Amino acid sequence: MQDFLGELLDRIEQTGANFSERAYEIVGGEIVPLLNVMFLAYVGYYGLQLFMGTARVSVSEIIGRVVRMLLILTLVSQWSHFNTFFYSWLSNTPEDVGRAILTATGTGITEPTNGLSMIWKTANEAASAFAEQSGYFSVLPSMVGFLIMLCVAVFIAVALAILLLAKVMMWVLIGTAPIFIACMLFEQTRNLGVSWFQQVLLYALIPLFVYVVAAFLIAAMDPELTKVSNAANQRRLQLSDISAFLLLCCAGTFVLINIQILAQGIVGGVAAGIGSVARTVGRYTGLTAPMDASRAGIKGARIGFQGGKSLYTRFRGNGGPTTTSGGDGPKAAMQNRISSHSMPR
Repeated sequence: MQDFLGELLDRIEQTGANFSERAYEIVGGEIVPLLNVMFLAYVGYYGLQLFMGTARVSVSEIIGRVVRMLLILTLVSQWSHFNTFFYSWLSNTPEDVGRAILTATGTGITEPTNGLSMIWKTANEAASAFAEQSGYFSVLPSMVGFLIMLCVAVFIAVALAILLLAKVMMWVLIGTAPIFIACMLFEQTRNLGVSWFQQVLLYALIPLFVYVVAAFLIAAMDPELTKVSNAANQRRLQLSDISAFLLLCCAGTFVLINIQILAQGIVGGVAAGIGSVARTVGRYTGLTAPMDASRAGIKGARIGFQGGKSLYTRFRGNGGPTTTSGGDGPKAAMQNRISSHSMPR
């Protein structure tokens, strides 16, 4: 049958891709001049430090920072680079995974959207078969047909709504990507870039889960679809023929509603791992090593001060010589004379 859902999503995807590309180019065009100036200042600052011999980081660390700056400039300046390495992968992977699952099940359905269109077609046939059995004094078959259409419509509408929500949010995030990619350059703004990446990963995983759930449900519904379609064509459709079909639609709706919670749990764990990796990479690329060294120096100075103070206190407690100044001299001399005269001879 005609895959009307697939055609609808393709038109929406094309519109969203055009919007993302245009927004990315506009935002990137505003950011690139500033990044070019910052790149020149970046290279000049570290080059001057190397020339004067006052650099606090090694040459390899400086080269690593310059290379990172060049990569950021390359991604921000050209949409084709970002599209090749990120957007096309994020956009095509979910549906490709759904196709792989459907191919592995051997149902003969190769597209998740085609399977959803087939579910809608089968529901229409079943509702039509029940409607033909109704009359002036028997409205129950029509009500059953309406129930079938309602369950299938809710299932497909929830799947379509979640897909559209994820895609729209993805397009907005991709359109503003140059700003947050540039934030990856500095330690103070890197949290903004990591948060942006976390949201991109979330809205990339949601379509993946939708297509995976749809693929498994289509594989599970395939025998039921065949049974309902044959019974509807022979005009002997009964309520027992559609019970499993309706239960699978309700179960699929429940799973789809909770997909965002599952995706948020996975993205939270991935974000924590990304943060740990970022800190490790920063330590080895000279981003956090100077700060760690300064903290260690301050801690060592504090320990040395406390040790010296402890020795000074112990020395005074053992009756060692002390240095006094100002008005403390006469007071100490008077205290020593009183102590010496009060002791028995």
